[in-house]
Amino acid sequence: MKIFLDTGSVNELKEVAAMGLLDGATTNPSLVAKEKRPFRDLVDEICRIVDGPVSLEVVATDTDGMVQQGPRAG
Repeated sequence: MKIFLDTGSVNELKEVAAMGLLDGATTNPSLVAKEKRPFRDLVDEICRIVDGPVSLEVVATDTDGMVQQGPRAG
């Protein structure tokens, strides 16, 4: 079993990572907005904390927008 935390909270990720239980993370625009930080800065920090996959969602609702946003998030 793998444990993925669904959050935008750096503190939550650090806490679970320190326990050695964090295999990956997922987040979405709503969770990121709660942190009141620039999207890219937060994502960069999450990726430094998580030693595994990080799944992000784009905010676009059309195909062209999703294709444009995808590479910028990663």
